[in-house]
Amino acid sequence: MGDLFSDLKKLLTSAISIGIQFLCLGVIVQLLIDEKIMGWDPVGNIQAAGPSFIGVIAFIVLYLLFIRKKAE
Repeated sequence: MGDLFSDLKKLLTSAISIGIQFLCLGVIVQLLIDEKIMGWDPVGNIQAAGPSFIGVIAFIVLYLLFIRKKAE
């Protein structure tokens, strides 16, 4: 049972990492070309989310700090 949770944790960590990388890439590309990317508007979505997106960023930062502290 512990292996299942360990594998699930690794899978979720990888998925979140890939998602954050795609979001960063989308924001950078949209800032460079100054238009939507195949109908995707990452900068507009972040602006529309407002305070809720700031909460997500805070959660990610705290999670990353927790992982670093645990690894030390």
